[in-house]
Amino acid sequence: MKRLILVTALALAGCATHMSSDFQSGDAEGAIRKNSQAFATAANSGSIDALVALYGDSAKLLPAGAPMFQGKDGIRQFWSTLLATGKAHVTLVTDDVLQSGDLAVETGHFDLTITPTATGTGGPYQDHGKYVVVWSKLDGQWKIERDIFNSNSPLQ
Repeated sequence: MKRLILVTALALAGCATHMSSDFQSGDAEGAIRKNSQAFATAANSGSIDALVALYGDSAKLLPAGAPMFQGKDGIRQFWSTLLATGKAHVTLVTDDVLQSGDLAVETGHFDLTITPTATGTGGPYQDHGKYVVVWSKLDGQWKIERDIFNSNSPLQ
């Protein structure tokens, strides 16, 4: 019986040490809040490269009413197309961050206004909604792995 307890304890200890060496308990929230503000700044300035740099290489973007975009090339295509429609002003608010090891989940809400650059296309488009982003810590940096967002507006 003592041998079984010892083997079980050693096995559990081995599982507990299977985290990356750069993990620090609770380090995700501050970094993710900072990255979310960097995301908003990049979107507001139209910096596609800065937006895409926040994503991991195998990230997936799942926007409402559109197909899934995969990898940095697909994500670049989505943001380039969206931001080409006009000048964006987005505000992101992180509601909470849940962390487990090298993974974290951010839940938040957004306010978005896009002012069209083309004349005759109507006034600004405004939206409010919520999002969930899954982050992973890669080489000491928190990167977006999954990004899903949708509007609070009723479906038409």
